[in-house]
Amino acid sequence: MSTGTIARVTVGRAEHARWFAANPAKAWAERLYLLYAPLWMTAIGVVQHTDTYRGWRDVGHLLFSLALFLPLWVLPLLFPSDADRGRPLAARYIFKINVWIWIFAFIQSYFGTHYFYKVLGMRYGFPITWNLNRVPFMLYLLAFVYFTTYQVLINVIMRRWLSAWDRPNPVLTMLLLFALSFAMAFGETFSMAQDFMKDYFQYADRAAMLRYGSIFYGGLFAIMFPFVFRIDERDETPMRVVVVEALAANMLMLLWYDFWRLTLGPIVPAVGQGGGPPIV
Repeated sequence: MSTGTIARVTVGRAEHARWFAANPAKAWAERLYLLYAPLWMTAIGVVQHTDTYRGWRDVGHLLFSLALFLPLWVLPLLFPSDADRGRPLAARYIFKINVWIWIFAFIQSYFGTHYFYKVLGMRYGFPITWNLNRVPFMLYLLAFVYFTTYQVLINVIMRRWLSAWDRPNPVLTMLLLFALSFAMAFGETFSMAQDFMKDYFQYADRAAMLRYGSIFYGGLFAIMFPFVFRIDERDETPMRVVVVEALAANMLMLLWYDFWRLTLGPIVPAVGQGGGPPIV
């Protein structure tokens, strides 16, 4: 009987359809991310809807983002999975995927955010001065937290799909991946770009961002999927490969952003006025 594959990784037989990885260390990390997701989402929701953040400045925003960022690094160190216990840190899946996502989130925040400024008309108004390349530093930390949830949701759903069939239809597989990627981008925009936050975070045209910008942003999740999915899925992935592929995924993502900018332009024409690449 044949098996389903993606990114040259065997994902299982039809009679063994599964949501979580066969690798126990990877399955443990996936469950940790899913359990943590409601906690950070609730924290973000409470802060937004109670206007708590409006009294914060640099220190307050940084402490809040650290409070959400650090547990995903500290908890696996204090309470490692049985499969990882006693193993070197660089050999543990949870550490490797954290490093991959941190590299990806940092570079996307440093460079990619400027495409959001220029192509999607995104604007920040946080009353803070701690920025890195015109991006609030606390958002680098929060991007990491968001991406841990996004990638694990896509991973488990795609694994369930791929392992449920002898020969997964490649067209339907790609359509499912694009649908999930679009849904992630749409959901984040819909939840974050609300009128009550418009003085802190907004898009020049929220409706256009939801309709068209979600395709632009959703490309990020479609591109990152095969890279993160293959880490320790069948064979152990060395840390050096994790780092190199995180950098490669970032390069592909920036090429996607620039392809959109050069061929389609901004979703709101007035946003892109001024010429030149967004990052210089």
